[in-house]
Amino acid sequence: MIRGACGVRWWGGAAVLVVAIVAGVGCDDDNGSKDNRDLDGAVSDLDSGLSFVDLQQSLSITPVAPQITVETGKAVPTVQFKAQLGGTTVAATWGLDRGELGTLASTGLFTPSGDLGGQATITATVGSLSATTQVTVLLRMTQNGATQQNGNPGPGGFGGVGGEGLGPAVDAALVALLDGPGTAASLTLLYPYDKTVWPIGILAPLLQWSALPAGLGDGVRIELSSTHFQFKGYFGRPAALASSASLVRHPIPQDVWKAATQSAAGESLTLTVVVASSGTVHGPLSATWTVASGRLKGTVYYQSYGTNLAKNYTGAVGGDGTFGGATLAIKGGSTDPVLVAGKSGAHADCRVCHSVAAGGSRMVVQHGDNYQATSSYDLLNAYAETPYAASTVGQLGWIGMTPDGKLGLGNAVPIPGGANTSATALYDMSTGAAVTATGLSSFVTHAGFPMFSGDGKQVAFTFYAGPGDAATGPGDNTKLVVMGFDAATRTFASPTLAYQGSASSRPGWPAFWPTGKALAFAVELPGNTSGEYFATRYGARGELWWVDLASGTAQPLERLNGKIAGVSYLPVGPGNHADDTTLSYEPTVSPIASGGYAWIVFVSRRMYGNVATIDPWWSDPREHDLTQTPTPKKMWVAALDLNPKPGTDPSHPPFYLPAQELMAGNSRGFWVIDPCKEDGQPCEGGDECCGGYCVPVPGSTEMVCGKTAVGCAQEFDKCVQNTDCCDYPTFQCVNGHCARWGID
Repeated sequence: MIRGACGVRWWGGAAVLVVAIVAGVGCDDDNGSKDNRDLDGAVSDLDSGLSFVDLQQSLSITPVAPQITVETGKAVPTVQFKAQLGGTTVAATWGLDRGELGTLASTGLFTPSGDLGGQATITATVGSLSATTQVTVLLRMTQNGATQQNGNPGPGGFGGVGGEGLGPAVDAALVALLDGPGTAASLTLLYPYDKTVWPIGILAPLLQWSALPAGLGDGVRIELSSTHFQFKGYFGRPAALASSASLVRHPIPQDVWKAATQSAAGESLTLTVVVASSGTVHGPLSATWTVASGRLKGTVYYQSYGTNLAKNYTGAVGGDGTFGGATLAIKGGSTDPVLVAGKSGAHADCRVCHSVAAGGSRMVVQHGDNYQATSSYDLLNAYAETPYAASTVGQLGWIGMTPDGKLGLGNAVPIPGGANTSATALYDMSTGAAVTATGLSSFVTHAGFPMFSGDGKQVAFTFYAGPGDAATGPGDNTKLVVMGFDAATRTFASPTLAYQGSASSRPGWPAFWPTGKALAFAVELPGNTSGEYFATRYGARGELWWVDLASGTAQPLERLNGKIAGVSYLPVGPGNHADDTTLSYEPTVSPIASGGYAWIVFVSRRMYGNVATIDPWWSDPREHDLTQTPTPKKMWVAALDLNPKPGTDPSHPPFYLPAQELMAGNSRGFWVIDPCKEDGQPCEGGDECCGGYCVPVPGSTEMVCGKTAVGCAQEFDKCVQNTDCCDYPTFQCVNGHCARWGID
């Protein structure tokens, strides 16, 4: 230890500043004289009314690391923080690093918001001195019955997830029964799955369990708990539940789910459920989930056969005999989808079989009366449709577009419907005309399911036909190939064999991780009786896999498909639901990483708990009455580890994508970035902003879009290199945006 002048101590080269303060008194230097000089700029601020004495004292905050408990129905407690120098309270400037947790007045009074629990850092500053402490808020919520009306269910069902909505309050006797001991192992939790990873901001899930051993069910107790959050809710039979139906599902209240997930962000969240029926308590059911520290970003565009938002087909079994084929969109937080392409009318008004540019500017969709004809939709201009010229017929179906939507690589495999009749080429997507490309036709003549990486510098496809090279061999419909791409020169180069399948297990529908270092893809399994190429109907089965591009190591996304350690965790049911682990198809991956994960959306025909349980391939309204019972053909979402190790399974059990129509067969979700916002518009992250940054408004908690970072780049802000990101290497530059780099 070296002692400097006026009580400044230097430990191993790092300054720990300690001062004593009594008005009007100086300090002795090592020669015994007194002065009030700055110590290399470390201590000045005598104009703040503070002076030095020969006693060494430090700035501190009291109380130290307090915990506050906020409870439903009780007054919100507060904490008065004080800044002290040597036992003397002094005026300070106060700071709080998590404004969503509460407010901190200029006097140091902290008031919790009451909306969530968690831990925040309190900072006191006096001149050039500062001190910090932590404040912990524990939020305890209790509820007996719905606190608001359920309303009428929309196309996505109550809360966008189905079921009958929230139940009413229960009496004291039933509360006591629900709080009593349960009967072990009498029920099984069907949905959500144990070990699911949830993003924050997603709609609350519908809890679903197996049939009751006896009785119809009188009430349910739901508990959620994490380090900083506890909820206990009691609910009776929902009004929409038929008197003869069993109580086998119940939602989590949306406000509770929001508080629970935000409070547990980056940590685990535990569920406990018990059900009372005829004087007996069944349960407890339990699951432990992980909550990611980020929200899902962007919009999912998907196609639907059976939508009620646009009716342009006849011949439906049930209802009014009509149904629709259209392309819809689900935006974050919405409870129902919106119509994007297609309208009610004749068969010619159907718009399905789509591709979307990852940057969110353009969507290309086939015509229902002629699958070889194509239209472009301007996603930045109210979904304006522009049909491509007749000369493009047979060329643009299922095309893979660069992220900016300016160029497209033609798909040339026999997808059902005969959308394409031409060999693979590169196209100008503003006109649909073919353009000259270098290094393409000399390697591949027929590429399948082309998909560009998020930065547009790579493209992956099923190598259906073409000469190939010495490393890959010729195209034979069993390989996935990745090529480099330079949009400026329209050059394809450096083909790499990413995966070798077989004639009975072909790979398709590749999708890049946001890092560009890995691919998710579908594998078509034996047993397809339809005769269609990469069918998802008539008995067709599939799995989702992943491959690490550097090592070429590939394996199934086992937890996503429905297995943990080789054992299925999915419910088993009648009607071809004996094994739902081979009912996953058509993946795409969000171009924006969030909360330390990549996020994948895919089609599955698995049972959705006890809501959608009919035969997995009953999804065509012309063959089955889908007006009464939901088809299981739906979209699901799963978290993927952002930086996985080769040979491991980076996937996690998925969740049902809220807001899709319950009574429709939905498929082929494309996950893309939302249109950007101009400077000055409110934002939650820089990925939303045309300028690339979401910055604080001085003197406010509001965040707005801007072109310049305030200091280092925060999560989702624009970046060029890893060191642009705050808290590197915890956050790194992924596809042009700062992202949390994996989860420990």
